[in-house]
Amino acid sequence: QSLSIKKQLGDRTGEAASLNNLGLVYNSIGQHQKAIDFYRQSLTIQKQLGDLNGEATSLNNLGRVYKNLGQYQKAIDFYQQSLEITKSIANLNVEAASLNNLGAIYDSLGQYQKAVDFYQQSLVIKKKIGDRKGEAASLNNLGLAYNNLRQYQKAIDFYQQSLAIQKQIGDRNGEAVSLNNLGFTYNDLQQYQKAIDYYQQSLAI
Repeated sequence: QSLSIKKQLGDRTGEAASLNNLGLVYNSIGQHQKAIDFYRQSLTIQKQLGDLNGEATSLNNLGRVYKNLGQYQKAIDFYQQSLEITKSIANLNVEAASLNNLGAIYDSLGQYQKAVDFYQQSLVIKKKIGDRKGEAASLNNLGLAYNNLRQYQKAIDFYQQSLAIQKQIGDRNGEAVSLNNLGFTYNDLQQYQKAIDYYQQSLAI
């Protein structure tokens, strides 16, 4: 309904936003091809309007769908395109998201050092813009990457930093994730009692 009204009114920016929102919904319910179609329609309008912020967001969203489909190279291409635009217009929020998403893909591909590099870049921006929740998420992702690199002490340090922020801002879900990840790392270190303690703290939340 929102989409047809915006079309009738000739509100091209609103139309692109509605198409993008439809893409988000279809992606969240696993209808990836429909999501791609809506994101591409949104992207076409944004290019016509010269809306670089919108373009960067749609490219980032397309990257996310292709990651969900396991088409990592396509996802990387879209994230990189988004990143180039965000750097040119200083859209730090979307830039941080693109960097984080690239980190997640390289993590999935087992290229953990590359993942660390992207997560670090994302972390710098999150700190710069004062996004505490995002900062905690980046620290947590760094912990995961270092755990995969078997640099367990570094992983623990990042999880602890993430946990401290989550406690400060009252992010209970984030706290549970960090505690659980600490449990995993101590399990990998065969420090089973510590692992159990962290798992139990996570479950209590």
